Amino acid sequence: MASERAAAGFQLGFHAIGDEANTIALNAFTAAEQVATPRPSAQPVQDHPYQIVEGPVALFDPRSVRLRIEHAQVLLPGDFDRFAALGVIASMQPSHLLDDMNWAAARLGAERSRYAYAWRSMLDHHITLAFGTDYPVESINPFRGLYAAITRKNEAGTATFHPEQCLSITEAIYAYTQASAYAEFRETVKGRLEPGFLADFIVLDRDLLKATPEEILHTKVLRTVVGGKTVYTAR
Repeated sequence: MASERAAAGFQLGFHAIGDEANTIALNAFTAAEQVATPRPSAQPVQDHPYQIVEGPVALFDPRSVRLRIEHAQVLLPGDFDRFAALGVIASMQPSHLLDDMNWAAARLGAERSRYAYAWRSMLDHHITLAFGTDYPVESINPFRGLYAAITRKNEAGTATFHPEQCLSITEAIYAYTQASAYAEFRETVKGRLEPGFLADFIVLDRDLLKATPEEILHTKVLRTVVGGKTVYTAR
């Protein structure tokens, strides 16, 4: 079925959470890529002066068919390399960790937990990591996700889940913006603040690059602009 849809020109996105589900999805994508027709797209410039990424970043392939797995929360160790080799996008929602960390370790066990919500391992394997909120399952508030991505702590700050998988704030912002635009073939018009891009942006009450994780968690939106027009102003 995946091959049939890929041959028809669809960009496939599978929902997979557990390690076996992700393996099944990667198996299907392996077959699908043999018959898929890549879509042409401009490649983002990685050394652009507006770039804020630190450390390893995804290796964007403009010829990719950009197959995607939603959630990708638990992987087998060998599947990180398969993700990268196939160019599969990991579309993940960091805020899930804030709730799941209460039970994930008990259900997964110590060894499998090492490869759960493994954002650092994703980037280290040069996997495109695209973040979202998973609203309405989770809160639409992206600042909870930023907090989760850079701390891997619960909101009370009393528990941590595999902190070695933390991201920097710039890496997390990149995943929410430029990488997510790339995941939908829109990286030439969305995800960046620069001339020629859509005038969709928000004004915040603090600088996320200077704020503490706790301050980020309580960030407020002062203004929302869509298509160059203000559609929300805080009172």
